[in-house]
Amino acid sequence: MNRSKPTLRRLPIFMMLFISMFGFVGVAVLIFLWAPSSDGFGAPPLFFRMFGSLIAIAFMAMGFGLPISALLARSESASATADPADTAVSQSSSSESQAGYRCPHCGAGLGQGEEVSPKGDVKCNYCQKWWNIHGD
Repeated sequence: MNRSKPTLRRLPIFMMLFISMFGFVGVAVLIFLWAPSSDGFGAPPLFFRMFGSLIAIAFMAMGFGLPISALLARSESASATADPADTAVSQSSSSESQAGYRCPHCGAGLGQGEEVSPKGDVKCNYCQKWWNIHGD
């Protein structure tokens, strides 16, 4: 079976919102640790503030970094498909390239006149590595 792994481009929006909640938890912990305390208990010791701040920064990096990188990857893939130079190349290429065969190592497409074995093996002209058009 050929199951595709989820990538950042296909991460649903509700998953990005769920993951971003961890970033907001990190912001709340930072505010709690460093805000002046008026409840009479005083602020936590400096060691706990520093250690808690490092953990909060890790939460914010993961909670905000993953959704932002997913959105950027999504916008880059949308702009790559709308590139007019790319569509001109795909129209003049062979039927295999129009089907979307790309080298899994470097991403180069099959050129015109590429020789493909009966089992689907092909050597990339760009990175010189062998791959199979049928997948695993």
